[in-house]
Amino acid sequence: MNADLEHLITLQAQDLEIRRLRQQLGEGPLQVKVAEEKRAQDEAALQAAEKGLAREEALRRSQELEVKERQGKAARLRKQMETATSAAQISALEHEIGFCEQSIARLEDEELASLERTEGFERARGQATLALEVDTATLAAIRVRVADLTARNAAAIACIEAERSATRALLAGSPGGEAHLSAYDRIAKSKGTGLSEAIDHKCSACQMMVRPQRWNDLTDRDPHSEHAQTIFTCETCGRMLYYDPRRDAPVRWAAGERLSAASNP
Repeated sequence: MNADLEHLITLQAQDLEIRRLRQQLGEGPLQVKVAEEKRAQDEAALQAAEKGLAREEALRRSQELEVKERQGKAARLRKQMETATSAAQISALEHEIGFCEQSIARLEDEELASLERTEGFERARGQATLALEVDTATLAAIRVRVADLTARNAAAIACIEAERSATRALLAGSPGGEAHLSAYDRIAKSKGTGLSEAIDHKCSACQMMVRPQRWNDLTDRDPHSEHAQTIFTCETCGRMLYYDPRRDAPVRWAAGERLSAASNP
């Protein structure tokens, strides 16, 4: 295999790993934000339940006072009936007493409805309190995990960046390496990756077939042949193609596994 191609395979493995690590770094703050928003929702739900409970308690106090006032008024009206001297007075007093009794019954019904709403708010408060405790612990754990991941990934990126610089230096120092490196950078910027492994007569990136002659050139085992020193490209997607001879071994390799092991051939 062309020496530059081997370095490019290593370079792509490094680029992909750095990309993966940076993506994880970007996901960390998002995970914290989601957990913070969930906890904020729990706090809002708890506050709403507590406000509802306070509102219902205040409402029932007002209803109880009004019931006592109506009961007191009805009692006074009944005493007045004892001294009433005409049917008209008795009828008017009975009407007032009836109105007071209706008001008392309505207020008692409203008080029962308030008690039912209070039970609902108490359940909601209990659920929100539990959810808040769980999500507070979850948020703390996520923050710790993200901080640890950030530190580990930052260190790993720094290490791989150093290895990547060394790989690019090797390429830049070889005959034709600058051109190959430039082509790799251009393709990777456009396609996301600059190389693609040829597997089962296909480009593993775009899944298009590789012509038989191109396949034979890629799989040529003679290290001294012209083809062994040539870097071929996929005629469909334009990525640089390479073939891993370990594909011929009994153990099957999945697409991309050669990249992850590129530094340890």
